[in-house]
Amino acid sequence: MVDRRHFLLASLPALGGAASAAPEPGDIDQLGKFELVLGRPGVVVGVPHGTPDVGSLDIGRIVRERLGAGGVFVTGFWDRATRERINVNRPTEQIIGANSQVVRQWPSDRAVAANAHYDALVKQAAQGRLEVFYEMHSNSRPEFAGSVEVSTLGLGRDDAARLKAAFEAARDRLAADVPRLVMHVSPLDKVSYPNYGAASTISKLSRRGCAIEGPGRVLANRTWRLAYAGCLGEAIAVANWG
Repeated sequence: MVDRRHFLLASLPALGGAASAAPEPGDIDQLGKFELVLGRPGVVVGVPHGTPDVGSLDIGRIVRERLGAGGVFVTGFWDRATRERINVNRPTEQIIGANSQVVRQWPSDRAVAANAHYDALVKQAAQGRLEVFYEMHSNSRPEFAGSVEVSTLGLGRDDAARLKAAFEAARDRLAADVPRLVMHVSPLDKVSYPNYGAASTISKLSRRGCAIEGPGRVLANRTWRLAYAGCLGEAIAVANWG
């Protein structure tokens, strides 16, 4: 199937600072870019933080292609100097510390506008009811440096076990020099971070869904990133959540 892609292209000015006035909500295209890919109805892969979340764009694109799903990919909305981000998958902005901790978070009109556009594109990608949604992220938290954390809604322990077993089988076939990550999946495992239900407004739209967080220290390496993108694509396909 040939992808049908739609782009909203924009440059990325500083998000904060007194030198430039904050844009009106309708001017979010000055802050970042949205890409929509149509695929199998009902299944969508989202990457809301493609610029600050290292490796998440490659992961999302490869998983989307493996599933034949729709996709919504977002870049920009990030100021590297101030570490300020418009969250896109929720109507807030935040300043992020070096280890992915939230220093400060607040609502804003432009965050509401960016989030509304993200929601609308995910609905468009679903082409009807959103049966299952996979949202891809990465983080630099030291406590998760060796794991992939998967927070789910609308899925049971058997669903989680299928994903985890398929991931481990794919991981064990990787080249010897690729770091071995473990996977934690709710509700089978205790997953305190991320919180898909709280962190993404898409959790209110999808019948089943999850947020998948990989460790930035691994995903920053292109070879390792592509290896784990393949792992996740295979595991998600085998788990067959929808």
